Amino acid sequence: MGKPEVRLDEMTREEALQYLNETMNPEEGAIPAYILSDPTIYKLEHEKIFMKTWVLLGHVSEIPNKNDYMLRDLAGYSVIVSHGQDGEIRAFYNMCTHRGMKLCRADHGNKANFTCPYHGFNFKNNGDLIGVPLQNDIYGGRLDTSKMGLNKVTIDTYRGLIFGTWNDNPQPLDDFLSDFKWYLDIGLGRTEMEVVGPPQKFIVHSNWKIGSDNFVSDSYHTMVTHGSIAQLGMVPSATYSKKGYQVHTDNGHGCLIGMPNPDFPFPEELKDEYKANLTPEQFDLISNMKNLIGTLFPNLSILVSHTKVKGQLVSNTTMRLWKPVGPDKMEVMTWFLVEKNASEDWKYRSREAYILTFSPSGIFEQDDTEVFTDITQAASGTMPFAKQLTYNYTMGMHREPVTDFPGPGVAYGDKFSEANSRNYYRYWLNLMNS
Repeated sequence: MGKPEVRLDEMTREEALQYLNETMNPEEGAIPAYILSDPTIYKLEHEKIFMKTWVLLGHVSEIPNKNDYMLRDLAGYSVIVSHGQDGEIRAFYNMCTHRGMKLCRADHGNKANFTCPYHGFNFKNNGDLIGVPLQNDIYGGRLDTSKMGLNKVTIDTYRGLIFGTWNDNPQPLDDFLSDFKWYLDIGLGRTEMEVVGPPQKFIVHSNWKIGSDNFVSDSYHTMVTHGSIAQLGMVPSATYSKKGYQVHTDNGHGCLIGMPNPDFPFPEELKDEYKANLTPEQFDLISNMKNLIGTLFPNLSILVSHTKVKGQLVSNTTMRLWKPVGPDKMEVMTWFLVEKNASEDWKYRSREAYILTFSPSGIFEQDDTEVFTDITQAASGTMPFAKQLTYNYTMGMHREPVTDFPGPGVAYGDKFSEANSRNYYRYWLNLMNS
């Protein structure tokens, strides 16, 4: 008899992790296909990554007023993010502490209290239980409401971004963001930004890591997957996306910075605000930048791009969250942000640029999601695992980092590289072993 087929779902957790370490080698650019489809890997990711690390919940501008709230997802669990009456932002598990009913089912609203639709337990938006129907009669005055507050989610903020984690003792957010804050400042902190409208949500039959990977390092696909933009005259040539820098930092974060740009595609009237919020080095970079594309590990991607609308260059800024739903399915949430103090005309044109390019109906988004779906399908099932199919992530390994780049991290003077992906999967593998 031949050797029995190896299957991850028949292994112990320890055996599955050992097999992962034997078959995956980010340092050498060897990434096995099965990690994009295998249910065992998906379950381990949920436990090792999404239950422990910081994940984006939203932006403070989405709940600007006292008592505003929004429902979000954290590692597959519904959470209420609330702007309390005292002005503090908090987050709670969307579960009544009496019998477990969801307290809230609307995506957003304005409430000082949340009343359970099952038995009527009433919670203040700071999490305290403040009302129980017929409390003295049915509990005889013995119910200790002080111990029945909503279960809190650990949260922190940076540059308007609200992050949450189920980890009670997480790495401080500031340490987790590390040197990547320098690039987040350019993308989302150059001035006060605000989200316009609710985030768009759509389902893609793809593994979530493909989206994160695409934004962390893959400018190479632009000249083929998005080749139509050169034919439409939106960019000067198919190799437009090659020039610039690829940079990665600790904890799996990385970005691509397109340069040079002879035009300043941001609101001229906000230059003083940019200078006040950025260092001179950051302002010099943004003044010469075509685009900024990056991923904050594990699944938050940001994009600052520009295009012509009504004959004028205008920037547009977006975030997207690649939210796992299953091994071969994700929900994509995408936010459009704009400079709060820009003119209404600028905001309108920036939104038009977003709709044209990276909205759910945009040129780029449709190109990418088709690719993401096909990659996942090709990686699924028993054959890619049995045949030990492996992706080649060796691009750029012959290059040395540059020493004259003004920002922190490891920088390469060419965007066509997979150095950031190797860094991303190196950290992913470290967490899977933690």
